[in-house]
Parts: sequence; structure tokens; C-alpha cells
Amino acid sequence: MNKIATFVSAMAAVGMAGSVMAATPITVTQTVNASQFTTTQQQSRVGPGTTTFIGTVSSTGPTLIPISRFDTNTGILVGARMSVTLPYTVSVSATGAIPASGSGRTVDVTSGISGTVSIGGTSISTTSFAATPKCNSGDCLNQSSNNTSSTTGTLSGTTAVASSNLVNLAGTGAGSVNFSTSVSNSNTRIINGSGVTTGFARSAFVVGGATAASNVYSVAYDYLNFANPSFSNSSTVTSSSLNFGSLALGSGPALLNFNITNIGNINTAGLSLTSISRSTSNSQFTSTISTFTNGLDGGFTNNYSISFNPLVVGTVNDIFTFTFADFAPTGSVGGRNYTLTMNVAGDVFDPVPEPASWMMMMLGFGLVGSIARRRAVSQPG
Repeated sequence: MNKIATFVSAMAAVGMAGSVMAATPITVTQTVNASQFTTTQQQSRVGPGTTTFIGTVSSTGPTLIPISRFDTNTGILVGARMSVTLPYTVSVSATGAIPASGSGRTVDVTSGISGTVSIGGTSISTTSFAATPKCNSGDCLNQSSNNTSSTTGTLSGTTAVASSNLVNLAGTGAGSVNFSTSVSNSNTRIINGSGVTTGFARSAFVVGGATAASNVYSVAYDYLNFANPSFSNSSTVTSSSLNFGSLALGSGPALLNFNITNIGNINTAGLSLTSISRSTSNSQFTSTISTFTNGLDGGFTNNYSISFNPLVVGTVNDIFTFTFADFAPTGSVGGRNYTLTMNVAGDVFDPVPEPASWMMMMLGFGLVGSIARRRAVSQPG
């Protein structure tokens, strides 16, 4: 039974010690809806022949969509994911200015177009739409069905924001960040027939549906609660004291224990002890505590002690100052620093009187004896 009790006790002590587990983030999602908008592009070639245009885009409409950023007063931002669900329509047309009659009145257009929505350095793109419309003879003056290619689809998906870009999505207090929308034409080629005066290639990319509710932009923010170092495991206590009382000179080190708890739970950031400083350099006080990185998870307690070795007669005081910082993954935004102070005191006395003290005691005893004898002589027989 003693062995079992010892094992259970040891396991309980391990459960209370600081661990190095990864905390589990809390997720809060911000969502916004926006109006439909269109980006358009038109290129032209004068006279017969071929011209290729690369990446030329003109845009109209609200291409920036604001959404609430993460407030670092809430906690520590450790991750983010952007999501969109947007209907889209894209079309490419070939038109031209041509003579009323004759041969060679054709305009061939080849175009590859894709749309992209991005935030915080992360993006989601549509499949590239490849179109090859052609106008021929009299149809060149019109955007009719035989010289326009079009398609519809939904721009949707979820992708993680790189940790190095989290800082672009976070701040103190209310504020917003923007989704940006762009349309890329990898190239647009116009081939004019021999009879074409001017050939035109026109593209239109409509982002979002006519009903704003169908256009969904969102960011999921993953964050940890701030750590909370304390000398108590039930409430925040940032200052404490250890008093060793009076110890006889040379009586050997005395030991007093103290605990530090990171008040919280699995959603709380771990603690790192970044520095320890003291108000004096008195070697009579020593401690078992030392700096550590991610050495105390939320809801766990570390146990330490301070010893006092009474080597010099007199009263001794010291202040241990412990500086902590939130521990979170690389790239996280919004951690804090914390300070705990431990006041220690002790008094050292010499149990053996000094020679001068012995002399005073002997004189005192002699005086008492003399008074006693005088009293005895003065008493009547």
C-alpha cells in the first residue's frame, strides 16, 4: 500500500507541474457581404496583322471589401483562414470596324482570364477562362452570340494566411482590413484579317451575384487567451512574501517553498520566464527557479523554493523580480509581458554572547550578590 500511495502521489505531482503541450486556439469568424462589381478590359489593333497584349486590365467598381480585423486586446492571434463564396460571370467578345463588303473581314481573339480575391497575402482564384471568339463579315459590328464566348461559375474556397502575414490582419482596438479583387488577363491576342480597319477584343468579369447576400467574404481568426501568472492557483496574486524569522548563526540553510501558476486552461497561452532580477546580491538567499521557455501551460503550477543560509548576524531583506512573457507560435501577434515579485526576509542572531557581554553579565551577578550580603548584615540577630 505504501508503494501504491507513493506512486499515486508522484503522478499527482506530475499533473500539477508545468508542461510543454501546445495550447488549443479559440476561433472567431468575421463575415461580410458586398455588392456585385464588374471589371472590364478592351484592346484594339489597327489594320491587318497580329497584336498580343499581356496582362492589361482596367477595373471599375468596389474592388476593396473591408472586414473587421482581429483585436489584439482580445488575445494572441496565432492563425487565420480566408474564405469566399462568390458567383462570377466572364465573357470575351471580338468586334471590328470593317468595310461594307469584300473579303478578309474577320477578327480572331484569343484570351485567358482569371479572377482572384486576396487578403493578408493569401488568395483564392478562379479557373482560367480560355476563349477564342471570332467575328466574320457583317457580324463584326455587333456583339452577337457567334462572336462572344462566356461562362459562369463560383469562386469559392478556404486557405490559410501565412504566419508572417498575420500582423497585417491584427491591431489594437476596432479597425478593418480589406479583401482585394483583381482580374488577370494572361494575354489577349487580336488577329485582323486583310480587310479589317480596326479589331477589338473586349472582356468583362462580373464578381458576385446581383444579391449581396450571395457574395460571402469571411476570415476565421484563431487566437489564444493571454496567460495569467500568479502566486495563487485561484486568483491573480502578483506579489508575495517569505519570512524566515530568526535563525541562529551558522545553523544551516532553511527552506521555504512557493508556487507559480498560469491561471487558465487549454485555450491559454503558455508562459516563458524571461528574466530574474534581485534587489541585492546577498548570497545568503538562493532559489531553485531559473528562466525557461514555454515551461508553464494554462492551468498548471510550477513548484520552487528559496533557501536562507544564516551566515552573517543581522536582518536581511531581498526582492526577487520574475519577468514572464506569453508563449505562442512563431508569427503570432499580440503577446504580453508580466511581472511577479517575491519579498524575502530573515534575521540572524548569535547564540554565544561576545566577551564584552560576558563581562557585563559577571558584573551584574557581582552587584546582585553584594546587595544580597548587605541586606543580610543589616538584618537584626
